[in-house]
Amino acid sequence: MRAGGLRNHVTIRTFTSSRTPSGQVIQKWEDGETIWAEVKGISGRELVAAGAEIAEATVRVWVRFRRDITAANRLKVLTGPLAGATLNIIGPPIPDSGMTRLEILCKQGTEK
Repeated sequence: MRAGGLRNHVTIRTFTSSRTPSGQVIQKWEDGETIWAEVKGISGRELVAAGAEIAEATVRVWVRFRRDITAANRLKVLTGPLAGATLNIIGPPIPDSGMTRLEILCKQGTEK
């Protein structure tokens, strides 16, 4: 895999739940490892649902092959044109034939 294409930093986020000493459940997204990635927007659309205007983009992310990224994770983009965006992984990451990199399809959406 050419390292030159991996020009963006993304942080892998995992959903966790824990209990406070008083027994209250706290659920939150926690930041994990920050890795190099190639982040590209591939399509976008806008629609009106239940009176709210929703903008949504499909984003393709390439990273070096690893086994710890699943559809249960999120990615937070730290650098590049989408810096600050949180991406929801929409399916299982797909390894290439040489098991050197993963293709991850994500959705980025906002409500107006």
